[in-house]
Amino acid sequence: MSSPEEAATLFKALAHPARVLLLRLTWTTARSGEELCGLLSLSAATVSHHLSQLDNAGLMTAEQRGHHRLYRAHRAAFSPTLAELALAKPDVPGQPKLTPQSEDERYRAKVFTTFLKGGKLSTIPAQRKKRDVVLEWLATEFEPGRDYPEREVNAVLGAYHPDFFTLRRELVGRGLLTREKGVYRRVETGASTPG
Repeated sequence: MSSPEEAATLFKALAHPARVLLLRLTWTTARSGEELCGLLSLSAATVSHHLSQLDNAGLMTAEQRGHHRLYRAHRAAFSPTLAELALAKPDVPGQPKLTPQSEDERYRAKVFTTFLKGGKLSTIPAQRKKRDVVLEWLATEFEPGRDYPEREVNAVLGAYHPDFFTLRRELVGRGLLTREKGVYRRVETGASTPG
C-alpha cells in the first residue's frame, strides 16, 4: 500500500494533459522521445520534462535500444485501485476498509499488495498459488495474436523484475505463453488485471 506522499506524487504526475497523453501513446507501444515530440507537437525539452515527472512517479519505463531510448507506460503501476491509492492503509483508526467483493479478488489483491512495490515486483513469489496470480497478470502485458521475439519478452518482463529468465520460463511452463523457434505468443486465458 502506498504512503500518502507516494500517492500524492502519482496523482501530481497524472495532473497534466500532456502526461496523460504520453501514457496513452506508450501504453501498448514503446516509443522514442523524438516520436513522442512529433505526435504531441511539443519541444524535446517539454516532452523530456513530462517523461521525467512520470518516471519519478514510477509510471514510465525507459529502455535503450540502439541509438534510441524507448519509453513505455509502466502498466503495473496502475494495478492498485483508486480507492487503495487515495485511502492509504486500512488499519488507520476511523479509516473505511474497502475490500474486493469475492474471496478470489481479495486473495489476488493481497498478493499484489504484498509483491508489487512502485509498479515492480519486489520478489517472485515462492508459493505456487501466489506465483500463478502474478504470472497470469504478467501474461496480460502481451497482446494476443502477436509474435514477440525473445529480446522483447525479456524487455517487458525485465521492467517488472530483473530475473526475467525465471519469469519467461514460468510463463511458458504454466502455458500462458507459447515458444516456438525463439518466438513467443500469448495464450488466451480468463486472467484479469489486479485491482
